[in-house]
Amino acid sequence: MFFTLNWTSWKNGVLALGLIVLTFVSIHFSTTYVFNIGSSADAQPSGAITKSLKGDPEVALTFNVDWGDDVIIDILEVLEEKDVQATFFINGEWALRNEDLAELIIEENHEVGLLGFENEPYQDQSASYIEEDIENGVTVLSNLNYEPVSLIRPPENEYNQFVIDTIQQLGYQTVFWSIYANVKHDSDAEEVSGHLVEQVNEGDIMLFFAQDNLIKTPEVVANIIDQKTKEGYQFLTVTELLSPANVNITPLD
Repeated sequence: MFFTLNWTSWKNGVLALGLIVLTFVSIHFSTTYVFNIGSSADAQPSGAITKSLKGDPEVALTFNVDWGDDVIIDILEVLEEKDVQATFFINGEWALRNEDLAELIIEENHEVGLLGFENEPYQDQSASYIEEDIENGVTVLSNLNYEPVSLIRPPENEYNQFVIDTIQQLGYQTVFWSIYANVKHDSDAEEVSGHLVEQVNEGDIMLFFAQDNLIKTPEVVANIIDQKTKEGYQFLTVTELLSPANVNITPLD
């Protein structure tokens, strides 16, 4: 009898533990996508987030901000009009030069990530350089009353496995994108937005460049929001997109 009772308790404990592990793994793998590039498995960087795989009709708009001001204001006006919160990856030196604009992004409750402090690619830099550059950028954003910063995009979008690993070891999440909005200075806004609307699916993270020469970007953003909203999509910040029930999801190793 003693053995039977203990064996039953032990089995129940193992079963409960197994269910907990299964639940964690299911959530972890169903809500993040690991970004892999390269020609061989050994050379493919991993551990960066590009989209959610929850399967919900949700999209995150993200904007890289490292120069310019006029188009950024137009984008903010579109987002306010559409009642959409987005994620802005801000360069630290840009924020120092444009404190009012950076503060406006924060005041309008958009999520902010860091696009480095200097606009120098991390790919050929040391771990100590990357750490110092991120610290400098985070300090700038903290001084603008935005903290904690948890999301990083490498400057100039240049990276390798070392860069991604270093960012992760510093306690940040590297976030890329699944849809690149290729808006050019002479783009036809209707044509570009129509093409993007067809591309966008559940859980996508979209990348736009908020630069003054890309004057059609605000119109493209407005068109996408209008069309995908009609299709039942919600527009969320990156953290909201990747965090079901407000649970933080860590990128896969």
